[in-house]
This record gives sequence, C-alpha cells and structure tokens, in this order.
Amino acid sequence: MYKKIAVNWEILIKYLNKETTEAENAEVETWLGERPENKLLLQHLQERSQKANEPVKDEVIHTEWVKLLDKMYAGPKQIKQTKVSRLYAWAGVAASLVLVCCFTWYSLQRKKEAYDSNYTLIKKSPLRKKVALPDGTQVYLGPDAALEVSNAYGEAKREVRLHGEAFFDVKHDAKRSFIVRTANNLQVNVLGTSFNVYSHKGVSEHIKVATGLVGFVEGKRTYFIKAGEQLNYNLTAHTAQKQAVNVQEAESLLNGTLYFSKSNASQIANKLEQYYHIKIEVEPSADKKYSLFSGEMQDNGLDKLLEGLNYATGIHYKYKNPQTIIFY
Repeated sequence: MYKKIAVNWEILIKYLNKETTEAENAEVETWLGERPENKLLLQHLQERSQKANEPVKDEVIHTEWVKLLDKMYAGPKQIKQTKVSRLYAWAGVAASLVLVCCFTWYSLQRKKEAYDSNYTLIKKSPLRKKVALPDGTQVYLGPDAALEVSNAYGEAKREVRLHGEAFFDVKHDAKRSFIVRTANNLQVNVLGTSFNVYSHKGVSEHIKVATGLVGFVEGKRTYFIKAGEQLNYNLTAHTAQKQAVNVQEAESLLNGTLYFSKSNASQIANKLEQYYHIKIEVEPSADKKYSLFSGEMQDNGLDKLLEGLNYATGIHYKYKNPQTIIFY
C-alpha cells in the first residue's frame, strides 16, 4: 500500500539551495509526486528565492507553508475583523471568526437567562464567538466557554465570571477596574489591557498577556504579569510560575488561530485537547517519527485542522470514537 511521506523541511531547504545528495533528491521527488500542493509550495519557494537572490531559510518555508495551508484548508469565506485603535502593532493577520456572534448590552438584556440574581449568563457554544460588553471591551470566547456578566457591570467596577478559555481586549478605564473571576474562584484584575485566560473547574489555570499589565489574585497574594509573559497556576500545590510567551500565542483566540512553536506530537495533542475539549491518545512512535513543528494555523474546525497538520507534519490520526482521536 502506498505510504505518504512527510515533509522534511531541512532536506527541502537543501534541495532549494542545491545542496542535496542523490538520495535526498529522490526523497524530495517522491514527495513532489504525492500531491499538486507540494509542487505548488516548491514553486512559491523557488520564486521567492530567485527574487531575493539569496538562499532559502527555515522561516521562509514556514511563512509560505502557512499561506498555502490557509488556501488548502480554508472554510467558508469569513468576515475580517479590524480594530480601530490598538496598543500594539500587527499586520497581515486574518482575524476571522467562524459564525461570529456579536452581543450588545441591549440584546443581553432582551435574551437574558438568569444564572443567579447578580449575573447574566452567555451560554456555551461549540464554536468561538465574540462578545461585546457595554463599555467597549471585546471578549473572544473559545469553544464551549461560558461568560457570566455582572448585572451591575460598569457601576463601581466591571466584573465577569469565566468558565473555559477567552481572550479579553479590555477598554481602559482608570476609575473602574475590570475583574475576571475564574472557574476556581480566583481573580484577574486589570484596568485596560489584552490577555488570555484558561480556566476550568479543578484544573490548573493559565494567563497569557499580550499588552499591558495583569494582576492575578490568589488569597492575599497578587502576581503581576506583563506583556509577553504567561503565568501558570498549579491548583493543587497553590504555586505560580511565570515564563515567556509569544504574543501571537496569547492572541490566538483573537485571531482565530492555533499557534505552535517547536511542538512534538504530544504537545500538539495537548493544545488540541484544551482547545476542542477532546481526548487525544498519542502512540509512542508518533513523537519519535515526526519532527518538531512551528506554525500558526487557522481554526476552520477540528477536521480541517487535523488534515492540515497531517500535511504539514506527517502525523497520522484516526478516530477511536467521536470524542477520542489517536495520533500514530
């Protein structure tokens, strides 16, 4: 039976720069014959190399691959989201959201579903959705995330509760702080900034900051997280650790993408599990068989994303049942 050969970026770079051996040439030729898209990618890279009049570099391959993959596995045409005033610069990002639902304060009141007497519940959705709060703050909810908005929002303070994952782009207001209460009854305080919160009941929490400064409150202690940092809070040990984070990763929900940086099969599986709330079993051979992957992929649904990952990394997958996938 014919076996698909995964892309080997190092050999492809050498091939473009005419540095390959005969055996490596044969491997690339076999890969080129697998599907038309492979030849198209090579053609784009050759044209770019000739225009630049310099050897092809690794980051160029990733850039061209992402462009091609968006065309190959794009879903229905989507609405491009633009932002009038941003505190940080970014360009060339297709900030499209699948089936975007924009809520105004008035529609929240009309379609109100009482969670309790103090909060209005915005129900879960299997897809990402955008929520506009009355002060202009934008919230991008991940799949199956729920947001509860205080009925006193905007009076003395601006308070919401989060169950799941969301990206907050908070309108600055020096007089009224913005408070996110997490599923584990912890608290995130800001005045005006943009950040991502991952919060599920009984699970350790993560905060990734894109712009500004965020305060994470646990008991009587506050941890401050600045732009380009991620805080991981271990719920069992009650400890917090900070690490550097790529702003593109922090903004992934805003941009409707999943960001990977030198990720193996297990790390890719972990991100998909968190994002889509599914179970992925990784066979031991998967991490050994495939090289590390870096790239940013548009979220056009789990099936299309799996197809794209298979093309980019060679990772094979199959459904064990509707909620469990096997990487092999």
